[in-house]
Amino acid sequence: MAKRLVRMAWAAFWLCFSLSAYASAESAQPFWEQLKPQQKEVLAPLAQEWNNLDAAKRKKWLGIAKRYPGMTPSEQHRTQLQMRDWYSLTPEQREIVREKYKTIKKLPPDKRDEIKQKWRGYGQRQEPGRGQVEGQVEAP
Repeated sequence: MAKRLVRMAWAAFWLCFSLSAYASAESAQPFWEQLKPQQKEVLAPLAQEWNNLDAAKRKKWLGIAKRYPGMTPSEQHRTQLQMRDWYSLTPEQREIVREKYKTIKKLPPDKRDEIKQKWRGYGQRQEPGRGQVEGQVEAP
């Protein structure tokens, strides 16, 4: 009888502990509907996927939203584009990008700098007609 009471007490303790941990995790990482208007505006490219993101990703994006007002207009624009571009990729495409990133991180610093310079040059060529096929004229 005493053993049974002890087991029930432990079960009740763990149940309460688990529920409080779950509740605090959920409240720390709000659903889309619970975000402030400013956060929704900044994180708009993620609206469709927000409630499916895990807590760590939500926390990361909330941190970016918090820093967003202090960014320059060009940094804000770049952040919005990166969010939109990343979440337009399929999960398989994201995994390929992650693997390429890991490969680049392993390169010597001079090779990484060379890749960064090439990428910046590519980005500057792409920016005006981002997403367009080369030679394609934008409709007025």
